[in-house]
Amino acid sequence: MTTMSRTDLVAIALILLLSLVIFLTQLLGKIKKNRQTPQVYDRIDDLMHRSSEEGKSLLIGLGEGLGGMAGGIGDLAGLMVERALVNRVVFNDQPAQSFSADGALACISQLIVHGAYENVLASELFRPEYNQLTGINSFIGLTGMLPEIARSENAGMVLIGSYRPENVIVCDLAERQRIPLIVASSSLPAQAAFFPTSAESALGEDYYLPSVGRQEYTQESLSITNSIRVIITAALVLAALLKLFGVLP
Repeated sequence: MTTMSRTDLVAIALILLLSLVIFLTQLLGKIKKNRQTPQVYDRIDDLMHRSSEEGKSLLIGLGEGLGGMAGGIGDLAGLMVERALVNRVVFNDQPAQSFSADGALACISQLIVHGAYENVLASELFRPEYNQLTGINSFIGLTGMLPEIARSENAGMVLIGSYRPENVIVCDLAERQRIPLIVASSSLPAQAAFFPTSAESALGEDYYLPSVGRQEYTQESLSITNSIRVIITAALVLAALLKLFGVLP
């Protein structure tokens, strides 16, 4: 019968300690009913209230659609956010306006907005110009969107979808005009570009939260994702220690 060395005991102790930390983290997460949500979600609510109280228009940028840097179904998350926003500001003094840099995305957006007006029996208030195709790619779309941001009757702007780092120009103009800006981009380079700016930006998987809301399953998914990150990090540290003690070749 072989006896365990001190290194083996250290490895077992580290594994048990890691398991205990993960268990306590999960337990505390279940006890805490009101999980913290990213600030971006609350800021969108603030913009909707500001649009209603001040009688100003809320701008929604939907990005490039499936023609973005790395086209994927996640690039259409802006449509879900647009539906939620328009349903709540349909009777505002100034209607919400959407901008797209993709023809198919603009058509779908128009159907969503028209449906929102139909749901409240106010189809006569709908105007096609509420959904604008500002261009057929990112740069042309950016050129068409900048003049709209420069108007003084805007309550704020929400950019959600596929964007490029070059779109950080929007943040500069919004800051000059003192317009609140919220950015949730599916592109990691764009997230990095917007991070040091004054815009409220969503990072990582938080990009999907404004589109799916505060449902319990989304919070559980975020909790599990964070736990997986902890496990991976701890496993790498443990492997490094075992390598240092000579357990691993």
